[in-house]
Amino acid sequence: MQQAITTPVLRSVVVGALLLGLGGFAAVSFGPRNEPVTRRLVLHAVEQPNAIYLSAWRNGDLLVTFGDEGLRPITFTVRARISDGCRWLGTETLEPIDATTYAYDYSETILSCERGAQPYAKTPRKGYVTVEAP
Repeated sequence: MQQAITTPVLRSVVVGALLLGLGGFAAVSFGPRNEPVTRRLVLHAVEQPNAIYLSAWRNGDLLVTFGDEGLRPITFTVRARISDGCRWLGTETLEPIDATTYAYDYSETILSCERGAQPYAKTPRKGYVTVEAP
């Protein structure tokens, strides 16, 4: 007779524990996530006089949306035909340094030139980018 009473009680305890465990799992796995946030990227790099930069920053600071994973590497590319008769590719690489700063590297590649063109000198540069409130 005692076995008949404890078995359903034990079964209820086990089922209750499983439901609590699954409920906790659901709250952790399917709970609300952090919303994406928009930040302003501010470039800090020296410009050479009379240089042409194919830059994502050509019109000022950038607004970028970040998820909850923090800073991640970013690459911007700009292609353009410029007045030297060549088609160029500007590549800007950002590598996270800390939670609010990127290392910045800019390089250029000549993709093609018209016959007789005299390409301008390449103007690589380095600097850093800060992540700020918009």
